[in-house]
Amino acid sequence: MKVAIIGVGQTSYGEKKNQSIDEMVFQATKRALDDSGVERDEIESIVTSGSDGLDGRAISNMVTAGASGAYLKDEVKVSDTWIYGLVMGYLRVASGVFDTSLIVSWTKSSETSPELVSNLSFEPFFLRELGFNYTISLSLEASIYIDRAKVKDRDATGIVIKNRENALRNPHSHLLQKPSMKEISSSRFVSYPLRKSYLPPNSDGACALVIASKKRIKSLKRNCAWIRGIGWAIEGYYAGDLVETCHGITLPSVTKSSEMAYKMAKIKNPLEDINVAEISDVTAYHEMMIYEALGFCGTGGGKELIRDGITRKEGKLPVNPSGGILSSNPIFASSLVRVAEASLQVMGKAGKRQVENAKVALAQGFTAMSTHGSCLVVLGN
Repeated sequence: MKVAIIGVGQTSYGEKKNQSIDEMVFQATKRALDDSGVERDEIESIVTSGSDGLDGRAISNMVTAGASGAYLKDEVKVSDTWIYGLVMGYLRVASGVFDTSLIVSWTKSSETSPELVSNLSFEPFFLRELGFNYTISLSLEASIYIDRAKVKDRDATGIVIKNRENALRNPHSHLLQKPSMKEISSSRFVSYPLRKSYLPPNSDGACALVIASKKRIKSLKRNCAWIRGIGWAIEGYYAGDLVETCHGITLPSVTKSSEMAYKMAKIKNPLEDINVAEISDVTAYHEMMIYEALGFCGTGGGKELIRDGITRKEGKLPVNPSGGILSSNPIFASSLVRVAEASLQVMGKAGKRQVENAKVALAQGFTAMSTHGSCLVVLGN
């Protein structure tokens, strides 16, 4: 059964010390419902996606279920997996069991330590005691990539400047200061080769989507973004396997999930067939790695796309016109935000960040606190 996204709701992304998690979830949910033209009573299924670790409580959906409109409804939680909440909602509607579903994800980074929480997700007897965390894991992948692909520091700086400039057009963005080449390239190293400027901020915020079956959409007569392809894959996450897992250049989970989604969406040449992409730039180097894994270029060619301006907003294939994760990072909701932004592009509702003739959009996200799992969605109008 065909399924489409018919409503998008986002909060602004930044530090929200005076707003609770359930208030953020309520705000995003209401905005998604208002955008969809569907009343809460008409939503048949709710999918919540959040992190008990970052929320600081077990079974965190006990707090957010009410704010997401799940009272007396069929509600299921997808733990710690961002974009996979959309997969769950999609499968529920595509199966024919439900005609509508609302998916919501959130994070309030200002009330916890993402680095500490990510440390707890790694192997407990050696890596955890060593202080291993998400940033260190990403730095090892970036180091291998730099060595194999001969990427320069200026290439990573170019990614940051592109995305931060794009963020200036996005009213939801966390970082809204225009960056300079000197500022980005001279920022301190956090975990070599990752400078502070090459990493995303820790943001607060929530994102919600309303999806519906083709039958339900006919009665609504709404502008929508059709889910034309969807794919996901998970690899081993043990840090000692990094060299083998990412092959120094490509991310296998991204490649495998894209192959699954491309086949379903009938995408033959990604660089030609896709008009805009929102991908998980968890570091400046990883955006280039994802270019290659998605087939936008050959192995080691990611740096050329940024050098030639191909992925700028005015380029052949704009990537992250919203500003990406490097500009706004509600950590466990960031991948769902990629889908939200891609949907707005297809529906022509992206405002100043709108890409012309965005008929086919791609959204890609990672599994929480690791690049070992990836999910990809192809959307069309």
